[in-house]
Order: sequence, then C-alpha cells, then structure tokens
Amino acid sequence: MSLFLPKLSCKKDIDDAIKSVAEKVLVLRFGRDEDSVCLQLDEILITFSMAHKAI
Repeated sequence: MSLFLPKLSCKKDIDDAIKSVAEKVLVLRFGRDEDSVCLQLDEILITFSMAHKAI
C-alpha cells in the first residue's frame, strides 16, 4: 500500500470516510497490498489526487 493513500481497515473507517466527503469524490480500492495490479492502481490514484490538490 502507498504511504500517500489512507488505509481503511474496518467497516467503521469506511463508513466515516463516506460520511465525511459530501462534496468530494471518494474512491475506494479493495485489494491486497502485495497485488501488483493494486499497486499500479495506487500509483494512478496518487497521481490523480496530487494533480487535483493543486486546483
């Protein structure tokens, strides 16, 4: 898992994240940290997130 993306490890964390982002886009990626496809997706999400923080 990336250091730049928060890890939600229980249902309460997921519920809190959903409830706290009323005016934002929330992307949840389910998968294993050691899966290469998940790691590639993490890199894409980080790039997108950093590009939109500047706006």
